[in-house]
Amino acid sequence: MGTKAELITERAIGMDRPLPEEQVLDLLHRYFICPYCGNISRLFAVNEFYGEDGSVVGREYYLSCYDVEDLPPEEARNGTLPFRKVHHRVSDLGELKEVTVKETGDNVEVFLHAYNYDARGHLTQRLMQRSDSFLPNFVGMLYSQFNAQYNGNGTSGSGPNTSYSSAAFISSYSMLDASWSITVYITDVFSTNDSSGDASYGLQVGTGTTANSTSTYALASQIANGTGSGQLSYGSHSYSWSTGLTSTTVARSFSNGSGASITVSEVGLVWESGGTSFLTDSNTYIMIRDILSSSVTIANGGFTTFQYTISITVS
Repeated sequence: MGTKAELITERAIGMDRPLPEEQVLDLLHRYFICPYCGNISRLFAVNEFYGEDGSVVGREYYLSCYDVEDLPPEEARNGTLPFRKVHHRVSDLGELKEVTVKETGDNVEVFLHAYNYDARGHLTQRLMQRSDSFLPNFVGMLYSQFNAQYNGNGTSGSGPNTSYSSAAFISSYSMLDASWSITVYITDVFSTNDSSGDASYGLQVGTGTTANSTSTYALASQIANGTGSGQLSYGSHSYSWSTGLTSTTVARSFSNGSGASITVSEVGLVWESGGTSFLTDSNTYIMIRDILSSSVTIANGGFTTFQYTISITVS
């Protein structure tokens, strides 16, 4: 992104209609001075609420900041970690002073979308935010694929229908699960395409708010699949990609038939892979996990579609 010459205001945006997603994405590339901590921060999320007629009844903006109040003064001045990430909320862009920041742009970006519908199928909330974090398993997956080597001991050929023994794959990497002991091989197919009614992998949702760390291997508190108390029905996945393969999306809907509203505060993208022999067993690894800047409450009888969009900029 280049320097922003045209500053934007809430009056210019207006509240008469939902913001086009292209405009939201533009806002998420702009920088503002946070009125709470005084830091220059990039806008992190835009959250809109809608009436029955589709009109905008509320809009929130979130800045991603770091709280250093609990740090000793010397550490705070020197930027010593750890910082505590916080999302500061404002309800009017007029409360923010935009600053022009010259940047080259992120080569890889991940955005999380949430579309919340009531029991009558009316869209009541749309949240768009930057994804907080790839997790160490993502790097582990890349490492296992980069470093794994096929030594020619397969029974025949190299096609996907060929049976290979695990001995054919001489290089592997231990990914993070609860036991820190899963081994990944080059034949493994990484998939998020879990079926409807199953919560084993793919897009998952939960109620946890624990911050990510280098040892995060699962959602903090995953919501189970079902229609019982506190449960959501996990739907199937849908996928899309852009011309030129510069972006791809994965989406999944979660329906609430529990008899009461359920609040979602965390979302994760979990991949499944084969185990120690080709497509004979499977293991799951969480690659991305986000704490929602604003929790999403799914009404009884309603549903919410969560979507990850991963995009690249070629330069």
